[in-house]
This record gives sequence, C-alpha cells and structure tokens, in this order.
Amino acid sequence: MTQTFEKRNRGEKILATSARAALLAALVMLGSLSSSREAAAGAGAAAAAAAADGAAGGGLAVCATNNGKALYDCVANVVDKLGGQLSSANMGSTRSALQTAASQLRAATNKAQALSAISQCRALISGALRQVRALGGKYVEGWGGGGGGGSGLQAIVGVLSHAARLIQSKG
Repeated sequence: MTQTFEKRNRGEKILATSARAALLAALVMLGSLSSSREAAAGAGAAAAAAAADGAAGGGLAVCATNNGKALYDCVANVVDKLGGQLSSANMGSTRSALQTAASQLRAATNKAQALSAISQCRALISGALRQVRALGGKYVEGWGGGGGGGSGLQAIVGVLSHAARLIQSKG
C-alpha cells in the first residue's frame, strides 16, 4: 500500500512539473509575439512621424509657407493626422495628447497660445519616452514604446519640436 501511494505521489509530481513547464513555454511564446507587435507599432509610429515632418502628404514642411493663424491651423492638421495614424491600441494616451494639442492649436489666436499647446503635448510624450527608456524600451501602457527603445515616441517628439521651431520663427 505504501508503494502504491508513493507511485501515485510521484505521478502527481511529474504531472505538476509537466504542467508548469507547458505553462512556462506558453508564456514565453506569448511574450515573443507581444514584443514583435510592440516593435511593429513603434516602427509604425516612427513612419507616421516621418511623414508628418516632411512635405509629402501635407507635413510640416508644407506649413512653413504660412504665418499666424493659418500656420497654427496647418500645424494642427498635421498633428491631428499624426495622432490618427497611431493605430496601436496601446498608444491611446499618445493619440489623445496629440489630438488635444491639435484642438488647442486651432483655438490659438497668438504665438504664445500655439507654443503652449505644442509644449504641453511635447512634455507629456517626452515624459512617456523617459519611462520607456527607463524600462529598457518596453511599452508604457497608453503611450507606446517598444521598437528600439521608443523610436516612435522619439520621432513624435521630433515632429513636435519642429512644429515649435516653426511657430517660433513664423508664428
């Protein structure tokens, strides 16, 4: 009877060990799928930012021909379009910050208001970028990250910096 109990006990231990190993393998596979999606989303944000910064598709380079209110509206359109191109569900806060900045830019009646809208948005996204980098390039919920330590967020901050320089010089 003792031998039967020991055999059954060993069988349960083997089964428990196998179950843990299977669970661990599933988690590793799920993690690798998640990180590849995060990298793809980061690359998508970087590509959207590159388009927003250039002349193709009505980027900031096109806005440089405007002054004053027309400039603020043009920059607002670019920033709003950039936010709309962030398709990752994990970038909702980034998208929201960009849309808020676009709304504030449309409402701006002077250079100080327009610069304030851009600066607030840039500060929020720069803060998220610092968090991403502190976590070794991992996603920060709602803000994104991944893809080379936050290259997408870094590119968005670059667009906002370009927009601020443009408003400063032509606003």
